[in-house]
Amino acid sequence: MHTAVFSISLNSEQVLLYYKGKKHRVQVRTREGFTMSLPYDILLQHVTREGIHGTFEISYSDDGKLGDLRRLS
Repeated sequence: MHTAVFSISLNSEQVLLYYKGKKHRVQVRTREGFTMSLPYDILLQHVTREGIHGTFEISYSDDGKLGDLRRLS
């Protein structure tokens, strides 16, 4: 498994677009400099009234299958 670290900052209005189904994927840039397109569902457990904010580490396989997502800060 590989890992990538990224930071995300979505305010409550931006999160609402995903909640309403108007958007389904979140595009992030990793610290390593590449772009990942993540399904919004993987971030659900980290939604607060203020939105989604923090630094996360995600694991993924050689074929791109996502593994665990954990909040670093």
